[in-house]
Amino acid sequence: MQSTKKNKFVICNPKVCIGCATCMSACYQSAYERGKLATPRLIVTRTTNGVMPNQCRQCDDAPCAKVCPVGALTFGDDSIELHEEICIGCKLCTIACPFGAIRASAETMPSVDYSVEPEAMLTLESVIGLKTIAVKCDLCKGREGGPACVEVCPTGALIFFEPNTQEQMVLNKAEKSANKFVEILQQNKG
Repeated sequence: MQSTKKNKFVICNPKVCIGCATCMSACYQSAYERGKLATPRLIVTRTTNGVMPNQCRQCDDAPCAKVCPVGALTFGDDSIELHEEICIGCKLCTIACPFGAIRASAETMPSVDYSVEPEAMLTLESVIGLKTIAVKCDLCKGREGGPACVEVCPTGALIFFEPNTQEQMVLNKAEKSANKFVEILQQNKG
């Protein structure tokens, strides 16, 4: 039976995660190298029950994309895509996300001369002279090796899940087992 889940996503096993934040560093570096806002798209979260990165689950129904007034969040072929260049920073997606996996961050604007402007604090979500945009996991789209966080995780706690590919592998394995079983039955019959 095939799942209705179609989007790719990264999932974490919290029993294996040690909270080292290596994934956050790799995410930051990947975003920077791909020309995106240089900030991690996942945040290592610590609770009384454990530690693990919180990142976009690439929901098939994507409440964030449904509320975006300018279409900066869209349904892609296999993920929820964020178009940073058209995001207006309204933060509706941060409210709609049931996992708290989207947050707002600020970036400098090329049209502002920061040498004469008051000192800007990029850690604030809304600052005069800065453009606030949504930040979410994009599965390192355009990166040859796939999600950087999965690649660098020292414990293997992060897994890149591709539902259609992995379901097909399971179905192929089941089909081979069934064919082998039929073959054994036919040999025993004759």
